[in-house]
Amino acid sequence: MKLTSQFLYKVCRHYHTSRGLYVPTVEKSESNDQLRHKLEHSEEVIKRAMTLYKPNEMMLSFNGGKDCTVLLDILARMTSPTTSMPLEAVYVKSANPFEELETFVDDSVQRYGLQLRIYQGALKVAFEQLIAEDSQVKAIFLGCRRSDPEGFDLCDMAPTNNGWPAMMRIFPLLEWSYHDIWSYLRSKNLPYCCLYDRGYTSIGDRSSTRLNPNLLSYDEKLGKMTYRAAYELEDVRLKRINRDGHGQVAVSGTKQ
Repeated sequence: MKLTSQFLYKVCRHYHTSRGLYVPTVEKSESNDQLRHKLEHSEEVIKRAMTLYKPNEMMLSFNGGKDCTVLLDILARMTSPTTSMPLEAVYVKSANPFEELETFVDDSVQRYGLQLRIYQGALKVAFEQLIAEDSQVKAIFLGCRRSDPEGFDLCDMAPTNNGWPAMMRIFPLLEWSYHDIWSYLRSKNLPYCCLYDRGYTSIGDRSSTRLNPNLLSYDEKLGKMTYRAAYELEDVRLKRINRDGHGQVAVSGTKQ
């Protein structure tokens, strides 16, 4: 008996939604040439890093957020038996993480065969511990974008500064926009943390993250006010408005 692709999609969708992940509906759209060019540039940055560093000298900073989820997928697509580059990542947990985010991180580990090292506390301290435990790590892939706090003057590859552990920071997604990230996730039907579908546009510690008020609208079908999905945010300048302190992060070391 042959199973149709539609049936398999429904089964996959049920599994992921039951695990706390959101799988967007498949949509047909015209090719986004601008995004394709940005993706090609991202791949070139990754290839350049692969020529400079050995597989065991590079890691991905992954915390389940939308940006690093895109970066993880790109890295996974570029990884093959011929590259001999296992997917290794470091996850620095917040003091009070969302359960849904933790579930998504666990599922991403299974989905991509990720080798994950977990730390908790301040980013700088966590990376100091990482380097102390594994001195071979020399470079780290980060999901920072130009529009992020302190991201304006970054370049594709830059060493850490301001007293952070010595590593090369690699930013393959630097020129991507907020909507580029969502276009990639949705066009490829990639699972992402379900919190983004509930009105959260930026996710941090539970105690400092709120629903984005700019996504609150009246749902005529439900007859009440509800929060729309993060990808429906029109003014991207408000993407961090739901974070205490507006999610300010220092990119001297990394971004989560």
